[in-house]
Amino acid sequence: MNWTPVVDSDTGLAMPAVQVIDLTKQYNIRVRRITSAIEFRSFLSVLKGKEERTILALDKVNFTIGQGKVFGLLGPNGAGKTTLIKILSTLVLPDSGKAIVLGNDVVKQSRRVLKSLQAVLAEGWGFERRLTGRQNLEFYATLYGIPSEVAKRRIDELLEFCLLTDAADEMFQKYSTGMTRKLLVGRALLTDASVLLFDEPTSGLDPASAADFRGFLKNVLVRESGKTLIWATHNLMEAQQVCDTIGVLNRGRIVATGTPSEIRSAIAEKVNMTITLSGGGLASQTEGLEKISHIDGVTQANVKRDLTTTNIQLEMEATRDVDYDKIFETLSSLGLKIVGIEASQPSLEEAFIRLTRGDKS
Repeated sequence: MNWTPVVDSDTGLAMPAVQVIDLTKQYNIRVRRITSAIEFRSFLSVLKGKEERTILALDKVNFTIGQGKVFGLLGPNGAGKTTLIKILSTLVLPDSGKAIVLGNDVVKQSRRVLKSLQAVLAEGWGFERRLTGRQNLEFYATLYGIPSEVAKRRIDELLEFCLLTDAADEMFQKYSTGMTRKLLVGRALLTDASVLLFDEPTSGLDPASAADFRGFLKNVLVRESGKTLIWATHNLMEAQQVCDTIGVLNRGRIVATGTPSEIRSAIAEKVNMTITLSGGGLASQTEGLEKISHIDGVTQANVKRDLTTTNIQLEMEATRDVDYDKIFETLSSLGLKIVGIEASQPSLEEAFIRLTRGDKS
């Protein structure tokens, strides 16, 4: 299970785990406009007069995921996440563009891709309830064509790796939801896949089990083994905790990518700051407060005195392109020393809502 990054033979540098380049997919469906109950009965008896309608599921989607990283895929229902997941899993062909997994094209080299990428669904689909966890993995090892001696060794390693050694010989029907998720990871790793695609990985888990599973994925799979995770989820708190980078998908387009902090900052039109100061009395210096208020980008400034210390607090509202250097220079010219700065940003949930509703106000 020791991890060494896959490198490009030409450059000697670690290649991206996943590259998606101008990926486009559309579906053509036939619909008929029905305006009355009579038309509806006619529609049921004979289908005619249909109209063809095009749905653009993915519209020139681009993103790159580095090896050993967690990439969060966020988006409302109908955003195109399922289509993207199916293309990466080689289940659906794109109309144009490319998706590349560790240097292999999902269309031209699908077999190689399937050795590198495995999808892990939230449900325990495909497991036989009357077999043990070990026997289920043995079945899939045979299905994948893994030699029996190699499979036995690998299954023992995976059961230990997934913290299931003690439950290995229990019937699958006795497994808890959390144990089922770990067995799903074990099944995905039978081929030693480097990229794992999770769709709502903690759905249905209680808070303690969800936290345990998140820790297992982040600490064991990623940090210790260098696996790359694609994490499709609606759980924004989870995405903020676990993901290194996030891509927000809306109406078939990637509308934002970056770290959770970068995405929150990108949509923030205003920043609220509290600067704790010592060394003077800004509250009594009307002229000083006016200087702060007139700095480009500062929309509001008030002063509060800290009742427990001799410090004062300058509370400001400013645009995100405010001239911070000018603020600090002005405070220094007034003989004030900065003790601390606190700045608040929109939550990831607020950023998600604004991005997917097209509202950045």
